[in-house]
Amino acid sequence: MNTKDKIQKFARELDEGLPLKHPSCWNESAESLELLELGKALAGQDFSVSHRTAVLSKVQSSTHFKQEVTNMKIKSSFRRPVMIMASILIAGGLSISFVKPSFAEELFGRVLQKINLGNIIASAKDPNVAPPFPEEWKGKLFDKDGTVITSFTKKLGEVYNADGEQIVNFDGDKLITKSEQEQRDKEAAARILAVKSQAELDKYALFKVKLPKYLPEGFAFDHGEFSKSEEGVNGKYLDLFFTSEHKGQSIKMQFRYSDKETAYEMSTSGKMEKVKVNGAEAVMMNDRTLDWEADGVLYGIATHGLERSEVLKIAESIR
Repeated sequence: MNTKDKIQKFARELDEGLPLKHPSCWNESAESLELLELGKALAGQDFSVSHRTAVLSKVQSSTHFKQEVTNMKIKSSFRRPVMIMASILIAGGLSISFVKPSFAEELFGRVLQKINLGNIIASAKDPNVAPPFPEEWKGKLFDKDGTVITSFTKKLGEVYNADGEQIVNFDGDKLITKSEQEQRDKEAAARILAVKSQAELDKYALFKVKLPKYLPEGFAFDHGEFSKSEEGVNGKYLDLFFTSEHKGQSIKMQFRYSDKETAYEMSTSGKMEKVKVNGAEAVMMNDRTLDWEADGVLYGIATHGLERSEVLKIAESIR
């Protein structure tokens, strides 16, 4: 396996979280295992649990987080930003999540391919190009021994700020401490409206909610989540959760009313291709995530443990 393939494989494995829970399935070098442990340390906890309390994707789902940072348009499919930070620190180059576009360009290297679907833009980055250290982080990031971190070339464990507080996330170019993230999680959880029935989903959404007519065996729709505030429920964004009888398999979805506010960009250092979903152009990444627009709605599906053909079949059943 060449260097590029190894980096892409590592990025996918860290992204999916499998080796973090089952190290025995990562049959590579001790250095790879050490890097995976870095991702686990930075993540701090099982992000599938955090994401239930703090929102659908990376501590805050793009749904709820969008209200607080409307100037940020980078989106990664259902993953905590802390995992992105882990990938940056190891120069693994996973998808970008909620980073200011200018900051994203600073963090990630050369674009090999770009797919523009209008309100969805996807890029494939060169996995062999290590990201430069952001100017905004210089003098603010330290290792466990208190030594300032100035590049991504050395191996890192947990990382801290100048006051010795552990850094577990970032918001644009701002580094977020563990205590700050815990508070954000609590505040985000209080803004979630969980909905069980499709009739109620239609009541709050600003678009017709079309649940998939096909789900792989063992899967079932559980509930949807909207964000709420003193002004009411935000019907532009809907996160959908599904249960599974099979360990190691998952499906998560996000639907958005399509406009300039909800438009997003995403990036990967892995495989990216343009495909069709019911005649509409779509972007598939790493054979497991799918994004497209149809009838004024932006659709995003993130899966784990499913075949590529199954992912497409689920998407095509949304009519």
